Amino acid sequence: MPSQSAKELAEELNKHRVEVSKLRNVLNELDKEKESWFRKKEEFSRKIRDSVQKIKDSKARRDSLTQEVKGLKPKRDSINKGIDEKLKKFDNLKKEKTALLKSLGIGESSSKIKQNMERLEFRIETEAMAFDKEQSLMKKINELKKLYNDAVVIDESNKKLKDASEVIRNMKKDANEAHKLVQEKAKQSQILHEEILRASAEIDKMKIEEDDAFKRFSELKKKFNEANSELKEKLKAMNDVKNSLDKISSDKREKKKMEQESFLKSKEEEVNQKIKRREKLTTEDLLVFQQKFGKG
Repeated sequence: MPSQSAKELAEELNKHRVEVSKLRNVLNELDKEKESWFRKKEEFSRKIRDSVQKIKDSKARRDSLTQEVKGLKPKRDSINKGIDEKLKKFDNLKKEKTALLKSLGIGESSSKIKQNMERLEFRIETEAMAFDKEQSLMKKINELKKLYNDAVVIDESNKKLKDASEVIRNMKKDANEAHKLVQEKAKQSQILHEEILRASAEIDKMKIEEDDAFKRFSELKKKFNEANSELKEKLKAMNDVKNSLDKISSDKREKKKMEQESFLKSKEEEVNQKIKRREKLTTEDLLVFQQKFGKG
């Protein structure tokens, strides 16, 4: 550098300034792009965290529903087993009724038989009739009483069948409700399971995009650091050239000052000699004389 002229140094300084300006523009662009990819990476990271939390929540709800289904199935199966037992008893009651009807040969209900009995008893109590006629009606009433007692047995059998049917109907209703609840819970559990699978697949995709974004950010960061290092080197080189130019300027000023002081000293001596010789001083001599006393 010391061997370079001021003009050469000035040209080199301008060249460095242009390069520094370009590098700064490059750095700004790299920084913007680098930060843009970093923000994308962070956005993917946030989405992944949110999705992972949703999956955890969905798994907890799914597992809870699965446990509910496991708890409901034995209840439903127990009801169905009870229904089967009740149906067997119901079939036995029907068979018993059929056997009674066959053995007793009753064609009318107990209420109808009772009405006939009461009608005949009312006739005996209210009508005047021959003794043999009354005896015939009494015989008929006794026969109806026997039929009535048999019919009551049939009525009891019918009531048992009706009650058993009502119990079975209610049990079937409970079983259907339990089965429906099992199906609903199982369906909800399956929906959550499918959502978990979809969310897991989405997370896998986002992880790839997150890695790509981070890789792009890392590449740009490396380029940014390289450009920044180059800029520092250029700034150092530019400052070295500037310092060299400043030194040349400083040396020139110092040389000029020394030359001026030397000139004034020689002139001062001449003025002193003129004064001693009582010669007339020129304007230039007066200026030299003035500078001398002005310094003092």
